[in-house]
Amino acid sequence: MTSGPPRFEGDDAGTPHDAWLRSAALRDAPTLERSPSALLVVAAHPDDEVLGAFGSMHAAARRGLPVTVVVATDGEGSHPGSPTLEPAALAERRRAEQEEALAGVGARLIRLGLPDGAVHAHRRELVAAVASIVAALPDDALVLAPWSRDGHPDHEAVGDAVAAVAREAGRACAWSPIWAWLWGEPELFDGMPVRRVPLDVDARDAKVRAIAAHRSQVAPLSSHPADRVVLTSAMLERFAGDEWLVLAPAAERTAFDERYASEGDPWSTRSSWYERRKRSLVLASLPDERYRLAVEVGCGTATLTAELAARCDGALGVDASVPALAEARRTLADAPNAWVEHRTAADGLPAADVDLVVLSELGSYIADADLLHVVEQARDRGAHLVLCHWRGESDDMRRSAEEVHALAAGIRGLRRVVEHRDDAFLLDVLVPE
Repeated sequence: MTSGPPRFEGDDAGTPHDAWLRSAALRDAPTLERSPSALLVVAAHPDDEVLGAFGSMHAAARRGLPVTVVVATDGEGSHPGSPTLEPAALAERRRAEQEEALAGVGARLIRLGLPDGAVHAHRRELVAAVASIVAALPDDALVLAPWSRDGHPDHEAVGDAVAAVAREAGRACAWSPIWAWLWGEPELFDGMPVRRVPLDVDARDAKVRAIAAHRSQVAPLSSHPADRVVLTSAMLERFAGDEWLVLAPAAERTAFDERYASEGDPWSTRSSWYERRKRSLVLASLPDERYRLAVEVGCGTATLTAELAARCDGALGVDASVPALAEARRTLADAPNAWVEHRTAADGLPAADVDLVVLSELGSYIADADLLHVVEQARDRGAHLVLCHWRGESDDMRRSAEEVHALAAGIRGLRRVVEHRDDAFLLDVLVPE
């Protein structure tokens, strides 16, 4: 689903804890200075919030602030092949352990019940649930989630989706590294906005008790190899002291915000013949009859996203402009399998089962590195890539349609299966070799 760091199990040795303690990025990290009036922690599995964000929850509880914990899965996949507990029984046990672990912080607990190990295939449900909760938070609330580059697919899916929701809503968001402490090296966080969350003796003792409540994870279920310890003593050593968070980027204003806010559909995407003809040709050029998930990068009003939804199990429109997303939601109001999220081209593709990527006009406006990143990610995901760009000129364009398509065609590992050229626009469909 995603490329990136290797996947680690809890019994892998990984980077020694004392090596992390010598990390300049951690040693020099400033203390997190936010004093939110509410805290939302979104976990992929029961225990993620205790491992990565207990210090923040404990501090909020001591101040009498509301703490909400959303857990995406019930953790039923932690012991595949266990002869002791079937997945349903393991899920029940893990739910009980989490309730015991969180009793001391008085958190409101919300369970989404998504399948453990497959959160990336349920991104729309995750986004819808988290968005409604984030919308009800005060403006100065803090949202925490696993790191979007943590090396575990569920953690990455949750961290990526939650950051997108928080960005659009204007809420501060930070990520908690968890498995990254195993696969990563001390230089991993160099140059990143890392913040320290100090834990005093009381908080550390409370965290030890909270972790110990997750008995199914810190002790073997039986002597059978499939019932092994998940959180080994070596793994837990990394969570014994202060906590570190990586600040997620906030949304920035774009050059198109004012036009979307004042005009709604600045380029008449719903009505102009150019746009209608272009969409028809894009849809006719798709090599497959149906796709799992299409992502339109730079969706604008999401008029094309809506039409893609008829050919896909799901269609996601992403855009860096918050006013554009408001307009896009109106477009998709009657499309039950389509939705939008805040995302820049620099953020790359979402952590999801993407098998179709569409860039319509966007390549003329974004940096070379961002365009190449999206194209390479589409290739690495095994996705079909559609490029469609206007052949005209404008002062705000970085490059022409010909330059966009030539840049993408230069990426190794892709071949062109559809090529359309006319006076109005260029259309290419590239697929992995």
